[in-house]
Amino acid sequence: MNSRRPPFPRSGLVPGVLAVTSLLLTGCTTELPVPVADAPVVAAVVSETQERKILEQVTAVVDGAKGDEGAQALEERLAGPALGLRRAEMRIAASGDDKALVSLPLAGRQLILPSEQGWPRSSFVITEQPSKKAPPLLAAFEQPSARDQYKMWGFVYLVPGVTMPQFAPADLGSAAVPADDTSLKISPQDVAQQYASVLSIDDRSRYAESFGDDDLRQYLRDTGESYLAAIKKEDKGAKGTFEVGYEPTKDPVKAVRTADGGAVVLAALASQETLKAEKGWRLTPSTPSAKALWGNAKGTEVMKVVYRDLVALYVPPAGSPDQVTLLGFHRVPTSVSNK
Repeated sequence: MNSRRPPFPRSGLVPGVLAVTSLLLTGCTTELPVPVADAPVVAAVVSETQERKILEQVTAVVDGAKGDEGAQALEERLAGPALGLRRAEMRIAASGDDKALVSLPLAGRQLILPSEQGWPRSSFVITEQPSKKAPPLLAAFEQPSARDQYKMWGFVYLVPGVTMPQFAPADLGSAAVPADDTSLKISPQDVAQQYASVLSIDDRSRYAESFGDDDLRQYLRDTGESYLAAIKKEDKGAKGTFEVGYEPTKDPVKAVRTADGGAVVLAALASQETLKAEKGWRLTPSTPSAKALWGNAKGTEVMKVVYRDLVALYVPPAGSPDQVTLLGFHRVPTSVSNK
């Protein structure tokens, strides 16, 4: 957002008029009034009441969507990564893992409303914690044009114990941050690419120092160690390998300004886990969701699991000594293969 004040308007007076005015005021100490430009009005373009109504409508559609017809109905109030993630969850549930399809209560603990007058507009909500076992959500919503409804664009589960950055008060609104913004330590589009590298090869990434260690990185390490330990337990002399590959999807990143000049960035990623064992092994998936997608397939010495991912990162302002931190993520398998 350009915060510079607009230039003062020109007076429009001709030189002759200026000269006469000067003579009339000779010896007078009263100063001419100086025109002052109006300060820009900063206010959210969506009210809290409107936003909470949107949350209720989206929740009703999402939680009411069941079966094939429900998957189509989701398009009414979901878009972008959120639509892909929810459809993937519905497919897993239909394949046998009912627990993959959880309700998405969107009761807002904190609303982050848009300040842009034009379109597209984005808003965000940090939800109440639905239960002791379920973490709060950070969800993003988008309105492409004035004639379109707001749709949920993406949602992540917040990392346990995370401290969220501060935002402008809801009635003032928060500015969207362009993908190529240079006021941040790393631009939103670049942070997605760099974090994908860190998730893929961990500390070996050239960007590792810019990111703090986090729950997702540890989860990937634990997953690999668990698989390899199972192979070794089955056969002490057996060897295996576990690799993870991440890359940003074609979905645009979504970013919103924080009170300290940084930004929260939501980025959609695609990932694949590849587990290999020695010839003759019969690898099979271990998680309920992957098992549901696996079905009756026969195990081989190779197992690949493809995922849809959405991550939320806090990116500090340029010049800050702080690292980029993970705020939340959501990861859903979409396919499992034995080749």
